[in-house]
Amino acid sequence: MIHFAWPFVFFLLPVPFILQHLPGQLGRENSAAIKVPFFAEIKTLSRKKGFFAPAGRQTTLLWGLWLLLLIAAARPQVPENLQNYTVPVRDIMLAVDISRSMIQQDMGQNGKSRLDAVKEAAAAFIARRQNDRIGIVLFSEQTNLYMPLTVDSHALNKMLSGVQPGLLGSLTAIGDALGLSLKYLEDSKAQHKVIVLLTDGVNNAGNLAPQDALRAAEQQSVRIYTIGVGSANKRGTGVDVDFLNQAAERTNGKFFMVNDPLALDQAYLEISQNEPLSQASVYLIKQKELYFWPLLLFALIISGVVFKRAAERLFFRQRSG
Repeated sequence: MIHFAWPFVFFLLPVPFILQHLPGQLGRENSAAIKVPFFAEIKTLSRKKGFFAPAGRQTTLLWGLWLLLLIAAARPQVPENLQNYTVPVRDIMLAVDISRSMIQQDMGQNGKSRLDAVKEAAAAFIARRQNDRIGIVLFSEQTNLYMPLTVDSHALNKMLSGVQPGLLGSLTAIGDALGLSLKYLEDSKAQHKVIVLLTDGVNNAGNLAPQDALRAAEQQSVRIYTIGVGSANKRGTGVDVDFLNQAAERTNGKFFMVNDPLALDQAYLEISQNEPLSQASVYLIKQKELYFWPLLLFALIISGVVFKRAAERLFFRQRSG
């Protein structure tokens, strides 16, 4: 059944009548102002004998054209098939440490660098999360939103493969990394919000203290999984196990300590299993637009009027010649 998306447009129907009957000079000015070329053509032709006679037909035609424009502007539609869309219900931010220490080749017997191992494991994690939006935050001394939340796993993996260590400095700003991740999850409408924080160091840079960022995460009900790469903290070096474990516990996440690619893969796999794939179904009725048809009829009428006037002119020139 045909319905109109913008039915309020029909309130404009009496506008020409109102403008034509405004009192005094204002009415005459507005009357002149609303004239358009094709209306003038019709009015001129209507004075000719045998064309749109009697004069009432001119008024009928003008109102018919105005009504066609209003019908098109009101966007007539007819419903088509019912369509089922799925929308993600989980947003995940991957916060990845790219400080210079991530270049160390101590991951496994083959001596793979820490960052290369992380990129491979994170790519496999992204591939398993087809129904989730995922974003990437890179951090070291500075913090940067590298990839906004998206469901485009191909783009995520392509961008991830190009990450290089040391691009943002040599220190580690864990608090800023959590804060930036929270900032981009704050406006999310997803039912579940997750941060996966991976680092091989301790917080020694940035403006936001890790504990402050952790409290903000608790307030926003964001779950944090933490992954430490390398060795535990010894005299200010290595991974800050205490904070990473605390961050995971207080947000109902989990902490992983890894020192080889297999353990790293297992950590991402367990995170994926703890966050089951889920999606919400949205049912929409697609609408087929019909505004083209009144516009086409409008154009055909105007074309017919102009063509008839041109034919009459040619006819009179031939007779006068």
